[in-house]
Amino acid sequence: MSVQLVALLANLALAALKFTVGHLAGSRALVADGFNSAGDVLATFGAWVAYRYARRAPDSNHPYGHDNAEALAGLLIAGMLLATGAFIAIDGIDTELSTGPAAEAPEASALVAAGITIATKLGLWVASRRVGLRTNSPTLLASARDHISDVVIGMAAFAGIALARLGAPAIDGITAIAIGVWITFLGFRPLRENLGILMHEAPSGQAERAREIGRRVRGAVDVGEVRVQPLGGQYRIDLVLLVEGTLSVSAAHVIAHDVEDAIRAELDHVREVYVHVEPAPDGATPA
Repeated sequence: MSVQLVALLANLALAALKFTVGHLAGSRALVADGFNSAGDVLATFGAWVAYRYARRAPDSNHPYGHDNAEALAGLLIAGMLLATGAFIAIDGIDTELSTGPAAEAPEASALVAAGITIATKLGLWVASRRVGLRTNSPTLLASARDHISDVVIGMAAFAGIALARLGAPAIDGITAIAIGVWITFLGFRPLRENLGILMHEAPSGQAERAREIGRRVRGAVDVGEVRVQPLGGQYRIDLVLLVEGTLSVSAAHVIAHDVEDAIRAELDHVREVYVHVEPAPDGATPA
């Protein structure tokens, strides 16, 4: 069973738990966290579908593959975070203004539900981050950040519920507002990162590293222009290789393949390397 599917089922269970216990125990913080889990259900489902779709092989309509489907899912997760956080914060403020000092302390069952949330989300964070780093998957890394933020949110809910039960019932509602603001803040990073992928923003330093690797290959005189294109969690690298002008086509072809192999061996998550060979200026020789 994939990490995304496990997360989807876990978020469904957590949303049901927090909505049910939150309403029965009278905890606004736990209900707010329930809305967060409901948003996670939609985001995780989108991430799961995109992850599977992105693994499809290139075809005639998508010659560069389907990897950017993951970036679209990452935007979905960012949008869910922003919308969910704003809704929770606004609803919490409205409820706090209408209830005020008349709020009652939540029951102890709310603490149990918050504790279950923290433990579950910690496990999901570890699993999603491990697989996401190995595959450089934008959706899994975005999901991992969402899971660890849910751990922080769960801890805040736990603390708010505990303080409310110790004699400060208004803290439960204030915690709900804080949870909404925090979720909204967390939505900006995946929004920025996945927009960068879709806009073909080159990762910092990747072109320079590819150029240095190419220059070290035997027979290469120099490496000219290097372009790096993100394809979801993978990269396509296009570069201009300068070789001695007196070389045969076959010899230049061998050097180009050596450059491609060297870049693939030394750089992570490189799916394609395209080398364009040009003659170096007269008199230039390999280093």
